[in-house]
Amino acid sequence: MKSLPARLSEEEIKTLYKLREIIVKFNSDELKVFSYVWDNISVGEILFERDLNQIHGVNKPILAAASLREKGVIERGEGCYNLARWLRPLRKKIGSFQDLRLLLDKLP
Repeated sequence: MKSLPARLSEEEIKTLYKLREIIVKFNSDELKVFSYVWDNISVGEILFERDLNQIHGVNKPILAAASLREKGVIERGEGCYNLARWLRPLRKKIGSFQDLRLLLDKLP
């Protein structure tokens, strides 16, 4: 995992705090959907539904996605779901959702 202080700007650290405030309010399905989109950045609609339903056990991934869109953490493209633009630079620096969780746990 990448370290927190040296690699991230003050603005990125603020974004991490904002994201943590949002994530702690996710239900189980929202967390699975967000982690999937975080790891994939952009995923086609059919693959999104199939993977989340069959692999991750989310019964109605579209409903969870709609909720996450309202919360501003994912976006809907043409036939796809994408990580929200404001999170993409952070995603590129941090890497996987597992690394994000470890980093969020380190925040004071």
